[in-house]
Amino acid sequence: MHPPAVPKQTILIVDDTPANVGILVEYLEDCGFEVVVAQDGAEGLQRAQYCEPDLILLDVLMPGMDGFETCRRLKALDAVKDIPVIFMTALTDTGDKLAGFEAGAVDYVTKPFQIEEVRARVDAQLGLRGARNQLAASNLRLQQEVAQHKATEQTLRLMNSAIASSINAIFLTDCGGADNPIVYVNPAFEKMTGYTAAEVIGTNSRFLQGPEPDQEGAGPIREALRGAGEAHAVLRSYRKDGSAFWSEWYIAPVREAGAAPTHCVGVLNDISKAKQLEEQLQQRANHDLLTGLPNRVLLLDRIEQAMAGASRQQTHAFVAFIDLDHFKDINDSLGHEAGDTLLREIATRLQACVREFDTVARLGGDEFVVVLQDECVDGALPIMQRIIERIAQPVTLMGEPHAVTCSIGVSVYPQDGGDAETLIKHADTAMYRAKEIGRNSFQFFMREMNARLNDRLQLEADLRRALEHGQFELYYQPQVDLRSGAVVGSEALIRWHHPRHGLVMPARFIGVAEESDLILHIGRWVVTQACRQNQAWIAAGLPALPVAVNLAARQFDRQDIPALLEQVLRETGLAPALLEVELTESASMRDPERSMEIMARLKRIGVGVAIDDFGTGYSNLTYLKKFPVDKLKLDRSFIQDIADNPQDNAISNAVIKMGHSLHLKVIAEGVERAGQLAILRALGCDQLQGHLFSPALPAAQFADLLRCARRLEAPPADHPRGPPTLLLLDDEALVLAALARELAGRPYRILQADNVKDAFELLAMHRVDVILSDQRMPGMSGLEFLERVRKIHPAIVGVMLSGHADQDMLLSAINARTVFKFLRKPWRSEELGAALEAAFEKARRAGA
Repeated sequence: MHPPAVPKQTILIVDDTPANVGILVEYLEDCGFEVVVAQDGAEGLQRAQYCEPDLILLDVLMPGMDGFETCRRLKALDAVKDIPVIFMTALTDTGDKLAGFEAGAVDYVTKPFQIEEVRARVDAQLGLRGARNQLAASNLRLQQEVAQHKATEQTLRLMNSAIASSINAIFLTDCGGADNPIVYVNPAFEKMTGYTAAEVIGTNSRFLQGPEPDQEGAGPIREALRGAGEAHAVLRSYRKDGSAFWSEWYIAPVREAGAAPTHCVGVLNDISKAKQLEEQLQQRANHDLLTGLPNRVLLLDRIEQAMAGASRQQTHAFVAFIDLDHFKDINDSLGHEAGDTLLREIATRLQACVREFDTVARLGGDEFVVVLQDECVDGALPIMQRIIERIAQPVTLMGEPHAVTCSIGVSVYPQDGGDAETLIKHADTAMYRAKEIGRNSFQFFMREMNARLNDRLQLEADLRRALEHGQFELYYQPQVDLRSGAVVGSEALIRWHHPRHGLVMPARFIGVAEESDLILHIGRWVVTQACRQNQAWIAAGLPALPVAVNLAARQFDRQDIPALLEQVLRETGLAPALLEVELTESASMRDPERSMEIMARLKRIGVGVAIDDFGTGYSNLTYLKKFPVDKLKLDRSFIQDIADNPQDNAISNAVIKMGHSLHLKVIAEGVERAGQLAILRALGCDQLQGHLFSPALPAAQFADLLRCARRLEAPPADHPRGPPTLLLLDDEALVLAALARELAGRPYRILQADNVKDAFELLAMHRVDVILSDQRMPGMSGLEFLERVRKIHPAIVGVMLSGHADQDMLLSAINARTVFKFLRKPWRSEELGAALEAAFEKARRAGA
């Protein structure tokens, strides 16, 4: 007769994409397991009750019922609640892991998973479950089968022998004892840690974490040791002699049937070698084995980071491709060992030539790449020259000095490419050009530079023809008084009717004009044309309003501006009071004493003076209070995000208050949205210009605007005694609709927004008392949104609504008074209503 077959252990895999786990299914079946697959949470619940598997591998991210909910429902079913659940997920956030353990999971496998790791974790959990089941069975037999007392004692002795003989470190703790003391350790524990049983029994296991008791993963272990469930973590532990080692911890409760846990069993594995191997593999995957420098894989990532930084800082990133001249001759004549020595020395010299945050990488052979971050051309050139000089210094090889040179090609982001591969390719091209012209030199990638130079020369020539052939035209943008809504002036803005390119905006050509004397001629034309046109409007019976013209820094430095304006005013007949000149803040501070003198002369003539782009330069307030100016123009960069950026809001408020304290008018540029208007009006700004009222217009259209006496119509303000107002913010339309239905009929007005930008716009335009915001908003979290709101609108009370939240972050936000209440999705009606009532009461008391 054949012995009875050992029943296979069954593993249930729940994953909405079976193709993702095909290899895992095949592997587990080859290992002798019976594998059952379910494609979603509902099917997983059915199959778990039907086949009662020994272990469940559960995907987290599934449509419909996600892994967390599926796990909670499994743990609510008596028949399957004790089956261990291991999550399979790509999520690595600590909060997601804690949510998994709270749902009842015992372990995590991170996608993409390693087969061996999955097997190890499956074996460990099945082993723990087996040990736990055996202990429970032993206790039951002790109670029910007194007659088998001796056999039970033998079984327990056998189990104790097995634990004592295990190569894994095993310990037991008392869940009910003070500080959860250790009550047993096996010999493997003593061998692994260096502590004897007598030294550790009666103490808490946290001593193994040495100086790092609060390292990541230690929290769930401590909770499990208190009887809160199962836990797994990888921790850095410390032996008795102080040496550190990486350990993998598995904690499971020990309980009699239906009773609360009395003890916990812990299993420790020393995984130091595996961890070391993992770090070595990571190092090899990203670094060159010979020099230790980043390899091509890491280089591409560093270039992408440099490009991102350059985009944020509006600077450049440089990629230098370096190739050693005649390296093959040295390698062939002196051997590979000498060649390797040379390459290591070159790597050291290159690192010494650059800053700590720059990158030196080796592509292979004698090819190196240097990445310079946040640098300008003037800063990159000395570095390239330093590399040429350092590499050219003799290197001792085989006891003899040898001279080595290099050729370098340089590409520049963003001019020479928008991705890492293109920048490397173009730098390589430039490097070959350096070799062609004689080696031991560097060359920039030329195509874009030549094209840019040719464009500039062509643009300068076109500008000269534009002056000669009358291709320029002035547009006029209205300046509006915020109190009356009436047009009180205009700014003259130049446009170029290019014969080939059509209407060209000044940003395209003013820079080129300012680099040459063309700006002097263009500036004179602008002043003359603006004065002539303003005088023509007055002659036609239109209101006499001042027109503002911009003065370039070069004009201010090179021309006698007061004399020029006096001449133009005489020629055109315009009253001086109807002309205003705008000078940038930075230009006025180049030589503040001279600026003060010129401004005083302008005031004596009767011309108005304004400081343009205020807030973007570095004004000395001592000089600013002495400057005889009439107006400050608040730069558009602060207006753009004034409704949602606390810093821009605060700067705008400060500039307006400072301007008023100096008895100056303040005008805001670039006002495009009603929310910006509402905030500027609330801050007391005097005037505005921007597309909200009108773009810059040709002279004829501006005259029509004046004839019809068009005014700025502001949206009606909320009545101060109107109903209290609630703003709902959620990017899901269904959630907004559900909240609106839930709160319908309440004694407050409800505003809705599905994005942060619209929410800030509503806050700018309406009196809002309470905000109910979702946490996971695209582009900006709910907490960040409420923190900004608190700084801009401190009286508003914020309530957070979310299905996921970091508890520590929420507590910090509540303590900082960013969040008044926190509600979880799905919400309960009574909790939602109570929270909002409390929030409105808080808002009412604050406003009383």
